[in-house]
Amino acid sequence: MDDTILLVDDEEDIREVLSISLMDAGYTVYTAENGEEGLRLFHEHRPPVVLTDIKMPGMDGIELLRRIKTEDPETEVIMITGHGDMDLAIRSFKDEAVDFITKPIDVDALRISVNRAREKILIRRKLAEYTHHLESLAYEKSKQLEAVRKGMDQYAPDASPDELLSRFKAAFDHLPCYITVQNPNLRFTAVNSRFREDFGEGEGQFCYTLLRRQSEPCPECPVRETFGSGGSHQLETEWTAPDGTVRNVLVMTSPLRNADGVILHVLSMSTDIADVLNLQDHLTSLGLMVGSVSHGIKGMLTGLDGGVYMLNSGLAKENREQVQEGLDVVKGMVEKIRKMVLDILFYAKDRDLKRERIDATGFAEDLAGVIGPKAREANVTFTQKIDPSLGDFEVDAGFLRSAIINVLENAVEACAENASRDRGDEKSFTPTNTIEFAVESENGRIRFDVSDTGVGMDEETRRHMFDLFFSAKGRKGTGLGLFIANKVIQQHGGEIQVESEVGEGTKISVFVPKIPPAPL
Repeated sequence: MDDTILLVDDEEDIREVLSISLMDAGYTVYTAENGEEGLRLFHEHRPPVVLTDIKMPGMDGIELLRRIKTEDPETEVIMITGHGDMDLAIRSFKDEAVDFITKPIDVDALRISVNRAREKILIRRKLAEYTHHLESLAYEKSKQLEAVRKGMDQYAPDASPDELLSRFKAAFDHLPCYITVQNPNLRFTAVNSRFREDFGEGEGQFCYTLLRRQSEPCPECPVRETFGSGGSHQLETEWTAPDGTVRNVLVMTSPLRNADGVILHVLSMSTDIADVLNLQDHLTSLGLMVGSVSHGIKGMLTGLDGGVYMLNSGLAKENREQVQEGLDVVKGMVEKIRKMVLDILFYAKDRDLKRERIDATGFAEDLAGVIGPKAREANVTFTQKIDPSLGDFEVDAGFLRSAIINVLENAVEACAENASRDRGDEKSFTPTNTIEFAVESENGRIRFDVSDTGVGMDEETRRHMFDLFFSAKGRKGTGLGLFIANKVIQQHGGEIQVESEVGEGTKISVFVPKIPPAPL
C-alpha cells in the first residue's frame, strides 16, 4: 500500500511535529499550510490518507474533505480539531471522514488513527480483490465449459444418457465442478460424478424439482434462456442437497447442437462459490464493523471526556451538583462502552447454548427489576404484568436475559426520545410515555410482550431492524444489539414479531419454546 500521507494545517509548529512523528513511523509526508495548497498536493500525489485541520483561513477542512471525497471516495480523511470544534468534527462524519483527533495531539493517538484509516483501505481492497477473483472464476469456468461444449458439438442426437456420459466421462469427471446435460423439458439426461456425490442420481429428474424443491421451473432459468437464445448464460443461485444443505452455486450454460445446428441439449457447468461469498460477507461485515464501532466508541469517549471535565470542574468549584452530574455522565458512558464490548465479543464468536431449567416467572421478574429503574430514570412509566404460574423453561439464562433486556432498553430509549420531543427545552414535565411488559404462557412457549409509546418505526426501519450494523439511532448505536438479540432468540428456537408505526409506538413480542426443539 502507498505510504504517503498529506498533512494540511495552518500552524507551522503542528505541521513540523506531526511530520516528524509520521516520518519516524515510515511514512512519506507532504505538508500544506492551507486548503488550497492541500488540494493541489492531493492532485499531484494522490495520497491514500489525508490529515487536515478543521479550521483554516480560506478553504477550511470540511470543504477540503468534501472536495477530496468527491474526486476520490476511497481516500480516507482524518480531521484535526480543537476541543471547541467538537461539533464540527462530529458533523464531518456525515461527509465520510474516517476519524478525528483532538489538539494537543497525542502521538500514539495519531498513529492509531492513521493505522485505522489504512486498515479500512486494506479491507476495501481485499474485498475488491475477492470480487475480482469471483469474476475471474466465472471467466475460467466459462472457458472450460466452452472447451467441453466444443468436444460435444457433434454428438449423436439419439445417444442415450449412459452412452453420452461414457463418451465424455473424462471431461465430466475430472472437472472440480458440477456438469449436467438437460433436454428441452429441463430433465437431466446426464450428470457427472461430482454432481452424484452431492445431489444423488439426477438422470430423468427435473432440475427445479431436484435442486430447488419446486413444482415449476425457475423464472430466471439459464438453461431455458440458452434453449431460447442459443447463447450462453450464467446465474448465481441456491441449490438444496438431499440432506437439506443449501449450496450457493454459479451456473453457466452452453448449447449442444447437432450437425444441422439444432439445439437438442444444454450443457451446464456449476461451481460451489460458498467460500468466496462467505469471505466476501466476512470482509464486508468487518469493514462495516470497523467503521460503526470506531464511530460509536469515538462518540462515547467524547461523552466520557465531557463527563470527566464536568467532574473535575465541579470538584475545583466544590459544586456538588456539578460533581454529581459529571459522575452520572461518566457512569453512563462506561456502561455503554461495556455493553458495546460485550456485543462485539458475542458477535466475534459463535457460542453454543448452555441450557438449564429455570423458573420463567422469576426470570421475567428479574428482567423487570433491571429495566424498571432505568425507565424511571428516563422519566418513562414502566408497568409489568407477569403470570405467576408460567412454570419452567430450558434456556441459556445469560444469553436470553441479555437479548430481552436489549429489546427493553430499546423501548426505554424510544420513549425517552419521544419525551424529549414532547417537552422541547422545558426542564420539567409530567412523563406521558409508558412501557408495558407482559409475560404469559402460550402454546408451549413463553411470550414476552414489550409495548411502548415511543417514537415508533417506519416500514424501512422495521424491515432492517435486525440486520447486522443497521441502527436507527445514528451515531448513538452500533447496529449490533438487535442483531445479536434476534440471533439468540433464533438459537433458542424462538422468534420475534414486531408491530410499529411512526408516532404510534412499538410492540415487540418474543416467543421462546419451553422445551428445546428437536435438532434437525
